[in-house]
Amino acid sequence: MRMILCVIGLFFVVAVKAQVAVVEVTTNKTISLIFPSAILSIDRGSEHILVQKSTAQVLKVKADSVFADTTNLTVITTDGKLYSFLIVYHASPAVLTFDLGAGKNILGDTVLTALAQKVRAMDHRLYGVRYSSGLVLLRVQGIYTNGNVIAVKLRIDNRSTLSYEIGGVSALLSGGVSAKRRAVQDREVPLLLTDKANNTVREKQSLVIVVIIPKAGLVQGQTLQIHVQEKGSDRQLHLDLTNKYILNAILLN
Repeated sequence: MRMILCVIGLFFVVAVKAQVAVVEVTTNKTISLIFPSAILSIDRGSEHILVQKSTAQVLKVKADSVFADTTNLTVITTDGKLYSFLIVYHASPAVLTFDLGAGKNILGDTVLTALAQKVRAMDHRLYGVRYSSGLVLLRVQGIYTNGNVIAVKLRIDNRSTLSYEIGGVSALLSGGVSAKRRAVQDREVPLLLTDKANNTVREKQSLVIVVIIPKAGLVQGQTLQIHVQEKGSDRQLHLDLTNKYILNAILLN
């Protein structure tokens, strides 16, 4: 009997599909999330998010106040699917209804991938933001936005005679003080998409990476740090992007 229960449990875990979308919320408008199956459980990442089940398959979401951080909302439905949303505050959300059963991919994978490909084809628009270690150079070639997310085009130049293998890419909001003059703690920024041809930069070659992150509000003195970790090594390439660079991101249609 225990074996049967274990098999059933394993099947449920495998059946769960994690879906991620960026949802803008505000205080005076309600966002409706329509699921193809009944809602089983809801988990809020912050008390700033107010949720209410309108029907078994409709969840209403709004903000209780203005907030700057990116938070999350997780919903599990009775068909075993897991939906994970990144929640950001916006005074006037562009989308008020998300119909997850209407044939549209709530992941936004197609949109994000298309955006990454468009950014990859753009000319070099930004100079001077770079970092090097051991003849491996990381630099920013451009920062772009569609109004909802930020796409950063990176280039790694490997000028050494040894290959460089990427272990991971991450982003962090670091430093700064709030409007009340309190120090702001560092926090990790989730990457919505990391688009790269492969994980290895061969000797004397280069590689372009496009990372897409949710729109993040930087406070005074805060910087967006992007880290590229070498696999199996302590060597880390990193770049600091101040608020000036983010606010001047090139707007794409």
